[in-house]
Amino acid sequence: MQTKAERWWDGPWPWLIYLVFYAVPWLWARPAAWQLAASAVGLAVFLPVYFASHRLTGTRLFATAGVMLLVGAALAPVGGGWTVFPIYAASEAGRARPARGAAIAIALIAIATIAIGLGWRQPLFWWAAGVMLVIATGGATISRSAFYARTQALLASQEEVRRLAGTAERERITRDLHDVVGRTLTLAALKADLAAKLAAPDPARAEAEMRAVAGIARAGLAEVRAALAGQGGSTLAHEIAASREALAAAGIAARLAGNGAAIPADAGAVLAMTLREAVTNVIRHAEAGTCTIELALDARLARLVVADDGVGRSFREGLGLAGMRQRLTAAGGSLSIQPDAPGTRLVATVPA
Repeated sequence: MQTKAERWWDGPWPWLIYLVFYAVPWLWARPAAWQLAASAVGLAVFLPVYFASHRLTGTRLFATAGVMLLVGAALAPVGGGWTVFPIYAASEAGRARPARGAAIAIALIAIATIAIGLGWRQPLFWWAAGVMLVIATGGATISRSAFYARTQALLASQEEVRRLAGTAERERITRDLHDVVGRTLTLAALKADLAAKLAAPDPARAEAEMRAVAGIARAGLAEVRAALAGQGGSTLAHEIAASREALAAAGIAARLAGNGAAIPADAGAVLAMTLREAVTNVIRHAEAGTCTIELALDARLARLVVADDGVGRSFREGLGLAGMRQRLTAAGGSLSIQPDAPGTRLVATVPA
C-alpha cells in the first residue's frame, strides 16, 4: 500500500522501464519465435502480479514476489535477461514490514537466483550481476520504506505539536481573558455602585467615580487586546497597587507584608496573575472585611499568600482557580487553598 509521502514515481508504472533489460541479450542474437512466445507468456503472468503486488502487504506481498521469482526461473532457459524478474521480486519484498522479514525474503530471492543460474549451468556473468542487483535493489527498497515510515511519523508528530500548541494558546487566551475581564468588570461594577450612591449627596464625587469607571473600561479594553495578541501579563508591583485599589473600592481593608520588589521578574509575572484572580475572588465571594497579601522569597521559591477573614467562599472551584493552577504548574510552582479561622488562605509558590 502506498503511503502519503510517496511521490508519483514510486508507483508501479515508471519502474516498468527496467523490463527493457530483459531484451538486451537479443541485441546480438536474434530470438527465435518460440523464445518470443515464451517471453510474452511470462510477461502476461508477470504484469498483473506486479501491479497487484504494489497494493498488497504481508503474506500476500511475499506470495506475489514468489510468483515473480518463478516467472524468472521459467524464463531462464529462454535466452532473455531473466534476472530482471528476481530483481522486481526483491524490490516488492523490500516493502514488507517488519524490515527483518523483508531482508530474509530478499536473501532467499538472491539464493534462489544463484541456484537457478547454477541449475541451468549458465555462465557466471549471465546471472551474477542480477544477484547483486537483487541485493542492492531490495536493500534500497527497505531503506526507502523506512524513510517513508519515519517521514509519516514526523508529519504526525508535527501535526500533534500544532494541535497541542493551538490548544495551549486557546487555554492561555481563556485564562487571560477570564482574569482581565473579571477584574475589570468587578472594579467597574463597584465604582458604578458607589457613583449611584453618591449621585444625590455628592454629585462631584459621583462624577469622579464614573470617570474612574470610564478609565477602568479603557484600561480593561487595552488589556484584552494585549491578551489576544499574546502580550498579556503585568508586573507584581503593578498588581499589588491595583489589588489594593480594588480592595479599597470594595470596602475591604488591605494589608501588605513582605517585599515584592525582591522577587525576580519572571516569578513575579506568574504571581501577579495569581494575585489578580485571588483578589477578584475575595471581592466577589468572600464578604470579607480584611484581606492580607504576603510576599516572601527564599533561596529557591517565591511565595504569595492571600488570606481573608470572610465566610470561606473566596476560592471556589471554577475557571479562575483552574487558570491559577495551570499557570503555576506550567512554571513549576504549586497552589494550595486552606480554610482559615475565619476565611480562606491561598498559598502560591513558584521557582525563583
